[in-house]
Amino acid sequence: MFADDGSQSKGFFVDNDNSGTRFRMKGKKEVNANLEGGFLIELGYGSNPSSAVNFDNRSISADLAERHMDLYLAGSFGKASLGQGNGAANGGMEEDLSGTGLVSYSGMSDVGGGIAFGNGGPAIGSTIGNLDFESRYDRLRYDTPALGPVKLAVSIGTKSGNDVYELAARPSMKMGGGELAAALGYSVEKKGGVAGDEQTTGFSVSYLMNSGLNATLAYANRGDDTPGAEDSKFTYFKLGYKTGVHAVSFDYGLGNDFDQKDDDSSAYGISYVYTAAKWMELFAGAKVHTLDRSGADFDDVTIAMAGTRIKF
Repeated sequence: MFADDGSQSKGFFVDNDNSGTRFRMKGKKEVNANLEGGFLIELGYGSNPSSAVNFDNRSISADLAERHMDLYLAGSFGKASLGQGNGAANGGMEEDLSGTGLVSYSGMSDVGGGIAFGNGGPAIGSTIGNLDFESRYDRLRYDTPALGPVKLAVSIGTKSGNDVYELAARPSMKMGGGELAAALGYSVEKKGGVAGDEQTTGFSVSYLMNSGLNATLAYANRGDDTPGAEDSKFTYFKLGYKTGVHAVSFDYGLGNDFDQKDDDSSAYGISYVYTAAKWMELFAGAKVHTLDRSGADFDDVTIAMAGTRIKF
């Protein structure tokens, strides 16, 4: 990864946080003709995460981090999951059929999030993000069977000691000579006390035409009941093209009121992914981050990254 904040530039060797290094064990077994049981254990182990490195700290030791410690029962009734895992709405801001999600997706601070804007600005990660609900936590989750083209999910759990509730709907279908994938979600983190509650509403939708042309749109709003806190908003758009083993896209994201009231941050870039084999991809991309703040003048940040992902 390469970063330039207008006054200095440096290179980094990073773990691409769009799809960080992880290890997984999973299994399943038929209980009877109508019931299946299974588990998923997944740990992350990323050295020099692309979201965290900066000019002062280019080397960050890897930590073994819990991602999933989950078991489930599935049958005609749907699927019930228990343990550390995805909340019902997690990933609802990330539907993307472009084929370039390895380089760029709505999580625009996953690459370069630790880099600060030039001329004394804040880190990129505090100014923009996809507000993707509550991520992973200890929860009980239920997914319905498919209701036509739509699947529904609900979860209840605890995150950082707070109660969390999530709802989501995920339509997926062939439509108009192409493929549509979408998600709509809602979450509440009950912080309680002076902090109040945090509520997030958002959606993402992606459409891939048979010709390879594709478009993706996402929007989220996070309301915070904490006195003096501002609602944060995020808008994202991507236009791409896929043909064979090649995928290219251009994307643009806009964040409002993230780090401070009336802040406007944006990011735009271009991405390319070459799928050399089912188990290996090569990728490259570049983007520019900007921040507009009343009474301040921060330099833009330019970030470029190239690498590979191998999975098995």
